[in-house]
Amino acid sequence: MEALTADAGGSLRIGSYQGPVVENNLEANLRKVREVVARHAGELDFLCFPETFLSGYAPESIRSSSLSTVDERFLDLVAFTAAYDTVVLVGMSERRADGIYNVQAVMYKGRLLGVQTKTQLTQGYDSLYFKTDLDIRVFEAKGVRFGIAICHSTSYVEPALYLRLKGVRLLFTPHFNDIAPQTLYPDGRMFTSSAHRDMVLNNQAALAALLKMVVVRSNVVVVSPDHLGWGDSNLWDMDGNLAAKGEPFTECVVKAAFPKEIFRTSGFINRKEVPLELYRMIADAAASYLADPMIS
Repeated sequence: MEALTADAGGSLRIGSYQGPVVENNLEANLRKVREVVARHAGELDFLCFPETFLSGYAPESIRSSSLSTVDERFLDLVAFTAAYDTVVLVGMSERRADGIYNVQAVMYKGRLLGVQTKTQLTQGYDSLYFKTDLDIRVFEAKGVRFGIAICHSTSYVEPALYLRLKGVRLLFTPHFNDIAPQTLYPDGRMFTSSAHRDMVLNNQAALAALLKMVVVRSNVVVVSPDHLGWGDSNLWDMDGNLAAKGEPFTECVVKAAFPKEIFRTSGFINRKEVPLELYRMIADAAASYLADPMIS
């Protein structure tokens, strides 16, 4: 990876879109991305859209609205970003030769910088429709290294920790938290959409504080008798404090600015103080844990 060359001064202006997705209507979602980018890109360095925003998340949408990265409609969107000095991150279902992957595409100045796969699939839904891999990418633009952990991946510290150890201090977390108002856990316990939302937001704040990363969440807005998507496209600073908050159930771009210098300094907690031997101990414990059916 090339060394960072951008000036240390100044700030990063980051935006996170929250709003509705039109299921099974790729063209409508492509138009929305263009509209939002055209309206807000001039005042932002980064603009993130929710998980699978182009395709939608319903089964029929995943199948019918998946795109390859050489599809003309996708390439046209990438080319569209050439007019803006803004890194655009958009969720989609990517069709590959061996199946469909849930990915976030990263575009900048008319170029595709790459895609990040959703590494942790939900077993009750995602795994029925998506394939996955462990190609966890480190991106670089605007003088900072950044990474992406899609939705359920942020329920685990490991993907974000891996990125942190690769030098990432800016983490984007696109979501499609479209949850039934009340749902049963497999063990029979009831949980609500609001309880799930609280847990997920706490996960984001925890990643920000523990790993000293700016965390940028983007989520959908859904209001129906069967499902609720709150939006809550919040941004957290490196102490886990809210830097900007999306109004629930409201379409908007949530924005905050952060000094560039914070992405290059360790601050109070320097992860290089963790002994390498402790990481080896963690790897050994993980191997034992995965092999032991008696430990939950």
